[in-house]
This record gives sequence, structure tokens and C-alpha cells, in this order.
Amino acid sequence: MNDHTFAFLYYRYDSNILFMHQVKPHLEMLGEVRRREQIWIQKELKLLMTLLDMIGKSSTYAVKLANENILNSANSDNLSSTNALNSTNNSSSTNASSLTNNSSSSNASSLTNNSSSTNASEKYRLFVGIQLPQDVQRVLDIWKSSLQEVLPFQKWTHPQDVHVTLSFLGDASAETAEALAADLRQLAAAALPLTLHAEGLGVFGPPAAPSILWAGLAGDLDALAALQREVAGVCARHGFPSEARAYRPHLTLARRYRTAAGPFKRSALAAAGAPAGGWPAWRVEDIVLYRSHLGRQPAYEPLGVFPFEA
Repeated sequence: MNDHTFAFLYYRYDSNILFMHQVKPHLEMLGEVRRREQIWIQKELKLLMTLLDMIGKSSTYAVKLANENILNSANSDNLSSTNALNSTNNSSSTNASSLTNNSSSSNASSLTNNSSSTNASEKYRLFVGIQLPQDVQRVLDIWKSSLQEVLPFQKWTHPQDVHVTLSFLGDASAETAEALAADLRQLAAAALPLTLHAEGLGVFGPPAAPSILWAGLAGDLDALAALQREVAGVCARHGFPSEARAYRPHLTLARRYRTAAGPFKRSALAAAGAPAGGWPAWRVEDIVLYRSHLGRQPAYEPLGVFPFEA
């Protein structure tokens, strides 16, 4: 290698060393910038995750609050029917003045809330009847277990649904129900209490396969018939025609005889006997406007309980 070559190579080496000394600080500065950018990005990501978590919690709380508001609204709408049912169940154990006050307040709130929460197209399936006190309901319910052994019917009436029908009305609007309730309240205010008691068993329908098993009624039947005519008259003024068939008051206990058990025999009615403590009696002191709910147990909802005040 001659002197010229050596001089050239030395010059290139010296230039590279000089270049490295000049560039190295810049590279180190660039690395520091990159490191700080990474730290900043990590901090921003952490802040973003915190914000997202806060938003998620806020949304969950908002959904929970909305659900609570919906439940509170539903409970408020159902309060009127619950009050009316409680008033019905407690009516047998309260005196006349207590019954009057409770029934009047339940009627007003029940009918008002029901009509306001129901759209105009919805129909109420209505009838007017006489409710049974809780002690009579219990007697009949206990008796039912022995009846089922000798009278194989398919569907037995819920204890709270056993009643004396005064007038079956059919479908009507909430507004019609409210107007009818006002007249029924006026009718009841002028009525006198009466006494009834269950007595005997019977059936309706084909002799070999009856459709209805019922308990008969005794007591103030003339007063009951007069009350039924007055109720039918009030209902007729609201567009509900009176039934053409004669009024036969009874308590429906069961429906649809099981034909698989063989043809029905009337001797089974005598074999069923009477409740262990005798036929129950009770004092009638009000009438009830009922709404019927298909497929629900109990199926009959008291829309208004109207006490006798004469």
C-alpha cells in the first residue's frame, strides 16, 4: 500500500469518527424524545381507560336508576287493585262503619287508577256479585279436598273467586265501568243487609257429564232476588241487557266433570255430604263490581266494593 492509499484511508476513517461524534448527541436526544413520547402515550392510555371506566359506571347507574323508576311506576299503578283486594279480604272482620270508609276509598282510587292507566281500546270483562267472607272461603276450601274424592271435576274454583253472581255483564270499556260503579254505589247506599248460607249440592249441564258443580243458597232469598233485580236495572241503563233465564243464585265450586271417571251419578252428590262444621252462613253487607282475568288465579279482581248504608 503506497502513501496515497494510506492517506485516503486515514482520511475516511477520521471523517467517520468525526461524523459519529457529531451525530451521536442527536441520536441520543432523539431516543430521549421517543422515550418521553412512550411515557406520555402510556399516561394518556391510562387516563383514557379511567374515563371509559367512569362512563361505564355512570351508564350502569343510569340504567339501574331507570329500572327502579319503572318498577316504582308499575308498583304505583298496581297499588289501587291491591288496596281493593285487601279491602275485600278484610271486609268480613271489620264493623259496618270501618267497611264503609275502607270500601269508599278503595273504590275511588281503584277505578280512577285503572281507567287512567288503561288505553281506550282495552276492554274489561265485568260482572256484579256478592263476595264471601274469609272464614266462609276457608270452610269451603277445606271441604273441597273431600269433595274431590267423590266428585272428579277438572277445574276447582279458587277460594277467593267463590261468589254469588248478581249480574253478568261481559266486555266493557274502563269509562263504562267507572260510570256503572257510581250508580252501583248509589244503589248499595240505599240497600239493607241480608243473611245467606250455603245449603246442598247440584250440577248444571248434561246429566252424564255436568259442566258445573255448585252449592245452593238459603236464607233471605226474597231480599236477594229483589237486590238482583235492582242491580240488573242499573246495569241495563249502561247498555247491559238483563239475562232472559230465571235467576238461580248459587256458588260455583267446580267445572267440567272428568268423563274418564265414568258417567256422572247424582248419588255422588249425596255421598259428598256437607262441610264438617255444617253449612256456613254469612251476612251480606256490600256488593262488588268484578273484573274477570282469563288464565289467572284468582281470576276475579274487585274493581269496586259498595257497602250497604241503609
